[in-house]
Order: sequence, then structure tokens, then C-alpha cells
Amino acid sequence: MSIVKFIAGKSHQWKNYNINNFDIWIASDRAYSIAENIAKQLINSKVINETIISNIINTINDHFGIIFISKNWFFASVDACRSYPIYWHEKKKNILLSNKANIIRNITKSEINDNQRLAFQMSGYTIGENTLWHDIYNLNAGEFLFCHNKKGVHKYKYFSYKPWIKKNIEHSRLKRMLELEIKKILKNLILKAAGRTIVVPLSAGLDSRLIASGLKYMSYKKVKCFSYGLKNNFESKASKKISQVLGFEWKFIEINYSNAREYFQSIEYKNIFSACNDGSATPGMQDAYAIKKLIEDKFLSKDDMIVNGNSGDFISGGHLPINSNKWNKQTTKENIIDIIFNDHYIKHYSLWGGLLCKKNKNIIKKEIQKHLLSFKTSEDSEILPQGVIELLEYENRQSKYVINFQRIYDFYQLSWALPLWDKSFINFWSKVPPEDKLKQKLYKEVLLDLNMGHVWSRDFEFKQKISPPWARAIRLIFKLLFIFIGKSLWHKFDKKFISYWTDNISGQCLLPYYKIIKNKNMPRHFVSWHTLNSEQESLKKNWQNIDFT
Repeated sequence: MSIVKFIAGKSHQWKNYNINNFDIWIASDRAYSIAENIAKQLINSKVINETIISNIINTINDHFGIIFISKNWFFASVDACRSYPIYWHEKKKNILLSNKANIIRNITKSEINDNQRLAFQMSGYTIGENTLWHDIYNLNAGEFLFCHNKKGVHKYKYFSYKPWIKKNIEHSRLKRMLELEIKKILKNLILKAAGRTIVVPLSAGLDSRLIASGLKYMSYKKVKCFSYGLKNNFESKASKKISQVLGFEWKFIEINYSNAREYFQSIEYKNIFSACNDGSATPGMQDAYAIKKLIEDKFLSKDDMIVNGNSGDFISGGHLPINSNKWNKQTTKENIIDIIFNDHYIKHYSLWGGLLCKKNKNIIKKEIQKHLLSFKTSEDSEILPQGVIELLEYENRQSKYVINFQRIYDFYQLSWALPLWDKSFINFWSKVPPEDKLKQKLYKEVLLDLNMGHVWSRDFEFKQKISPPWARAIRLIFKLLFIFIGKSLWHKFDKKFISYWTDNISGQCLLPYYKIIKNKNMPRHFVSWHTLNSEQESLKKNWQNIDFT
């Protein structure tokens, strides 16, 4: 049997237990009960193999990261959306596991993977099983590692999101099915909350409103809502109105240039960024300041459970390209990359305009093609390119960068849940044809029909507005001037000179304004700068040599 070691660093979420002589590491809201249940099943199993492990893992209806180490075998698994990452390295039968790739790198001194570093710089995350370093890998969503005696380490897929398979289900039936699924995930959430106060980061969008209004619909009373950002921003106005109608307590945390700059320069921010940085995806810092203030104001306690709407917009079809309804459906793995790549590349690999060149595009295309070939699509059946582009985002941006938003809650030792990432919800959406997903057609219809909490009528259609008002006025003046110069130049000007002040979370205040406008590499938005900072944190250097201290 290989020598297996797990290093959790300073993480509070990973708990260590010894049950029935199994050395167990687990991260979950129900850590001990899940560990105990798995241990019982394993003790009662006559044989231990990948099929048994897969069946056991599939019975867990929760978010988790799990490592079981026995005398003769071990397995390590992440859940269906990789909510608690696991990284691994193998050399000469020594297997290192960790919740952070950079912890392993500090031991192995592995070389930088230049192609993945480029993918990271351009998107904020690596591709497939790769990290920023050679020989250090991550488990993708729905995967587990298994090693028995001298057979070596193998990776298996126990759960797959399969939106590429053609389905023929009537629209009316899909609507009934979705209504049942929504009620099911809400019931599961209430069971998991077990009487705790559920705290919802509520925006003007559909997903967090689904959570808040659904809890009202299910008569769950212990609910609070909050919003954050620039003073009087449209998201917070919507959040306040929805909360008032639902009868839930609501709080607003203002973020502006002054407090954002102070926070980004603080020791606390540097500590949290370092703790959340894992060598595979940029830390999601979106609500970090708000959570800090909510705890200080005693609005949020460690007895509460935070529930956000990640990632309902994606799973329900909100990220499908508008032109995808024209894509050829008769295709194979070999040519599908040519159909979907440009849309995928433009959307996800443009954090820095200065990196958009033919050479880099070809590198990213080859790396994505490698990842695509690992998908278990059938060559004999009709493959929907819309499903493959969804799967690429599911296994990369969503289950790496977006899921990293949860690390903020982990840092502050807060419980959380992601009901829109329940396995049953993922399975449902894998059955929905592209025509019912495009522009979130099915999702919007059902939410309007259900009208949970009575916050889904036209009175709750919120028009996006730029904040603060002075910036809105300045934008209008410059926009009028650019009528004679061109729309594309206006967008570049707006992004470079004005977006610093209109970004709702003041995310670009990581650096002073003069440094932002002097930069010639065309950043897309605040994530561009945070990704640069993440590269610096992981590799002790960044491709622009910008000093973030």
C-alpha cells in the first residue's frame, strides 16, 4: 500500500476522525455523521473496490470533501460540484493530498505548468485536472481517487453532468418536473438548516430570490437577508423591497472607494486572500468585506447558515450563447471544439486584452481539447454542442472559481449550503433540452408561475442602473461625445476610466486609480486584478510585475 498523507493547512473545515481503524478526513456541515455512516458501510462490505466506493459516495446528499485511509487502501472524493477541493501528487508510492495545491507545491517543489499558468492568467482558473504546477492535480466535480494494495492510484467518475445527450421531453412535463424539484431542494435545505437562521445574500436576480421567497413559501421563519455595494445601488434597492414583502430582516453594507481601499490594504484581507488561494482558481472575494462587517455588527453569527444562489443562472441555461440554437447537432468529439470554441474562449479567456493573441488562443484551444477528450461522451449518439460548452464551464469556471466564493465563509467558520447545486437539481437540468434552457426560458416560466412569496410579478422587475449618480451623469456626457467616435472606443474608455468608480463592490480598489488607468494590458474587470494578485500569491511573481503590497 502506498504511503498516504493529507495536509489540511490552517483550514478549520477539515476534521480528522478515527472510526473503526479508518483514518478519516472530512469537510462537510455534517462531517461526523457522514464519516460514521461511510465507515459502517465499509465495515459491512465483503470487498472494497471502486464500484463499492462509487455506490457509497453516491448515497451522500450533501456537500463534502472526503478522505478515508485504511491499512490496505484509501480513497479521496469531492462532491458533485467540487465544493471542498482536494489536490494530489504521487511520487514513488508516496501520495500527498491537500485542500490546497500550493501546500503540496511547498513540499514537492514542482515546476510551473506554463500552459496552465496562461489559462489561469486569461480566465482566473486552470483547465481540467491541472493546477499551476506539473504533477499536482485536482479532483474534478464528481470524481474520486482510489488505491488498493499494489494496484496504484486511479481516478474514477462517480457522478457526471450530462447535458450533451439529446432529450425529448415535453415542455409542459418539464415545467411540472421543475416545480417538484424546486420544492424538493427547499425541503432539503430546511432539513439541513435544522432550525438555524438562514442568511441569504439577496440581489435583484432570480437565484437568491428563489431561495428567500422559497423559504417564505415553505413557512420557514428564521431568515435574514442582506445586500452590499455602492450606496443606493439598484441591486440593494431591489433586495430591500423583496425582503420587506417577504417580512424578513434586512441589512445593507455600504462599500465605497474609501473603505474598500482600506480593507484591501489590511492584514485581515491579506490573510483571507492567502487562506482562500489554492493554486487552481482565483479566490472569490466578492462579499468578503460584507461578511466581515456583518459579523462585527452581530447581524451574522457562527450559529447561522449562509445560503446563496450559486449557481442557478448557469445551471438553468443563462450562460448558453444566444447563437447556440443554430449550432449543428450532428457532431463528434473531433469537430465539436471547432463549433463551440470561439464562444467559450471569448467569454471565459479575456480577463486581459493584452493576452488575446493567436499564439495564446492556440495554446488554450489545445488544452481545452485535451479536457474535452476526457469526457465520456458516446461517439455513436448525437452530441449536443450546447451541452458540451455547458460541461466545460461546469467542470472549470463553476466548480473552481465560482465555488471558491464559499471559502470566505469557511475562513470565518460559518456554515453554508448551496441548494441550487443539489445533485437532484443538477440531474434535472441535464435532462432539459437547449431550447428550454436558452435565455432561461423554462426557469423563468416556472418561477413566475409559482410566484413564491408574491415577489415575482412585474412590480419586481428591476432595471439595472449605474451607481453612484455622479458617475451616471459623467458616463452620459462622455457617451454622447463618443457617438461620433465609435461604440467600441466608448466601451474601452468606460472600462478604463469610469468602471473603477461604478463597480458595485469597488473591486478594482485593490490598487489606486492612477495605477489602474496607466495599465496598458486592457483588464476586463476587477477579477482581472484579483487573478493577477492570486498569481503573485501562488508563484511569488505575476506576469506584469505589479506590486500588490
